[in-house]
Amino acid sequence: MPRTGPRVLVELLSWWALLFALYLVFISTVSVLELAVGAGGSGLAAVGAWAVHRAARPVAGPAAQCGAALWTWPGTLVVETVRLAGLTVAALRGRDAAGRFRTVRLRPGVGAAWACALVSGTPGGCVVEVEGTDGAPPLVRIHALFPGRSRLEDVLTEEDGA
Repeated sequence: MPRTGPRVLVELLSWWALLFALYLVFISTVSVLELAVGAGGSGLAAVGAWAVHRAARPVAGPAAQCGAALWTWPGTLVVETVRLAGLTVAALRGRDAAGRFRTVRLRPGVGAAWACALVSGTPGGCVVEVEGTDGAPPLVRIHALFPGRSRLEDVLTEEDGA
């Protein structure tokens, strides 16, 4: 049986440090009482975060195309941010902008968790559903703000969609 004690301790301490640092960002005065309250609250929140992580057992999935997706993501982010600025200007002039839903299939070997995080991390796409199919790459439902596919979607999804 693998030793999980040190691993759990490292995860709890990591959550605590992250949450405590976040708490320190939001307090206005740093006093001993504030530090004690923040440390205690961060400890409780760290246990909760660890419990949720343990219950969910997230899996990133296979890493095929991960390098290409990470390489493509910043360019997609910039292009879609500029396009979003254009939509904002058009909306200020009274033109309506509406997105649409589309369903695409991830390429074989692409992990749904990290692929959906990258797509949702751009202004043009938000993953709203992942439907796993037996043995086949999952179907992903995306709310797309812009018509057509982004370069990131070209890397992560099959050409013909679902």
